[in-house]
Amino acid sequence: MGLHVTDFGGPADAIPLLLMHGGMAHGAWWGPLARVLRHELRPFALDRRGHGRSDWVEIDKYGWMRDLIDAEAVTRALAPGPWLVAGHSQGGLLSVHLAVRGRIPMCGLVVLDAPLDPRSPSLVRMGKSLRRVPQVRYPTLESALRRFQPYPAPHRVADAVLAEIAQESFKPADDGGWVSRFHWKRFQADDGPTHPLEDFQSDIARVAVPALVVRAGESTILSARDHQTFVQRLPDGCGAEVPGATHSLHVEQPGAVAEHILSFAFALR
Repeated sequence: MGLHVTDFGGPADAIPLLLMHGGMAHGAWWGPLARVLRHELRPFALDRRGHGRSDWVEIDKYGWMRDLIDAEAVTRALAPGPWLVAGHSQGGLLSVHLAVRGRIPMCGLVVLDAPLDPRSPSLVRMGKSLRRVPQVRYPTLESALRRFQPYPAPHRVADAVLAEIAQESFKPADDGGWVSRFHWKRFQADDGPTHPLEDFQSDIARVAVPALVVRAGESTILSARDHQTFVQRLPDGCGAEVPGATHSLHVEQPGAVAEHILSFAFALR
């Protein structure tokens, strides 16, 4: 099983930064932000299995624990650390669990617009609706690119950036046409009798490294009140907000997000 990692470059002696994308996304979503951060940090973006250019596998080889083990293996192969780990949305939830597990040396954690309560009724309903969507097949790459949109809507991603990400979001299907690089069968993966996010709010209090939580000012995922609570439950947490951004804040306003991350990273030295 092959995992794809994008090395965005950066100073060899800089803090290594692992970038964890959200659900259904891939490493190219980090491009605009990583191209700013690489002047001071050394960013790597992992395509989780079943996403981006990483391999598709059987349903029983997907799941939350597999993603955590993959991320830990990738960091061990790339650099000794200590690592700064940053995750967006679902990738932010995974990043919290990476910090709690303590299997890789970490100097800090950055969470971008991830929910305080990932098992809330609204998010559970959202997940159930996505599971009913089939792996859509498009007759041509052009038709696939025209349909591409960030989720959830609305968004404020610039057209040129959206086109860049879209180009990395589809691949030829074995039997003709084009499909998303996200393997929709991931939604059928079984994480066991207890959902791994059931006690997420308790897990936040177990993060043993400094953490920054960045909220999109117009987020539909993390309310201002929940953002404050998220920060307060972290043993060593701080918060920031990007006004005018929606959930896709890291591709809408990469400069503003980079400023918050770099200020946080410099304080870790």
